[in-house]
Amino acid sequence: MANQSPLPGDISSTDRIVPTGPVGTEQKEAGLPTQSFASFMQGENASPMQQSGKTAMVSPFDLAHGQPPLAQAPTLDTLVAQVNNAQSTMGDLSQQINTPKLKLKPSQKYLLKNKLTEANASLRTANAKMGANVPAAPDSTQFSGPLGKFIGYLSDGQAQLESAKNQLQDLKNKGENLRPGDFLLIQVKMNKAQQELDFSSVLLSNAVQDFKQLMQVQL
Repeated sequence: MANQSPLPGDISSTDRIVPTGPVGTEQKEAGLPTQSFASFMQGENASPMQQSGKTAMVSPFDLAHGQPPLAQAPTLDTLVAQVNNAQSTMGDLSQQINTPKLKLKPSQKYLLKNKLTEANASLRTANAKMGANVPAAPDSTQFSGPLGKFIGYLSDGQAQLESAKNQLQDLKNKGENLRPGDFLLIQVKMNKAQQELDFSSVLLSNAVQDFKQLMQVQL
């Protein structure tokens, strides 16, 4: 067992123990502040925003008195923008479906048919609610080829969108508006149609890309 170091002989002596001062003695000796915290913040140490008397943030009370609204309510122009977006997507779909010698798998045909049918149904409902003319679906026999029926769906959708655009422009020219309930329903139907068209565009884009890769392998 290792030898422990001997303890100092004066361990029992209390001469080296010095009493500590009470808490707060140092603060008292340092002195009390000569100015309040509020006056200190408003003095030369205040930020330029505080010195100028301006507030960095707008309170809810300020927003309720004369401040511009945070968001604008939807207008007829909002619907026109939705129609234009849908027309642009329809144009892309027409270009993709007209790819020479394009072939679709049965599963792709099934999905594309359902999506385009649902999109056109939503557009018809929107047209009826806004008081626009609802064009009849074109005769599918006038579109030949294995993908002729899909061209017919796209032609029907484009006719629905053009009718909606004409009706919205007519309402704007007359200074008329739609009832809030009808407006909301039209927006919902337009959004639904746009989702179906976006899905169809992705589906066709992938099909065209796969078809072109297959043609390159065969060549």
